[in-house]
Amino acid sequence: METEISIRPSRDIRTNYAEISKLCRRHPVAVTVNGREDTILMSHEQFNRMQLELNDLKERLRMYSTLADAADDVKNGRTYPADKVFSEIISGLKK
Repeated sequence: METEISIRPSRDIRTNYAEISKLCRRHPVAVTVNGREDTILMSHEQFNRMQLELNDLKERLRMYSTLADAADDVKNGRTYPADKVFSEIISGLKK
């Protein structure tokens, strides 16, 4: 996501909505109340893109956690021979 951000006073939402909406399509807009940043506005497209990126990061984090757990299992000897595991799986499928 872009790092550029515009800062606009809250009164501009009422008086210049079309301009702010257009600006939001280029990058997020910080809306200020009494001179302090209060709200961030962004386009629907930017929001969807950000959500996809967050979901991707969450999935990667889950995968890395699983891999770290697996590496920990190997390091601490919590493993079984593959032929034994496959034999148990096959015998379970035959039932």
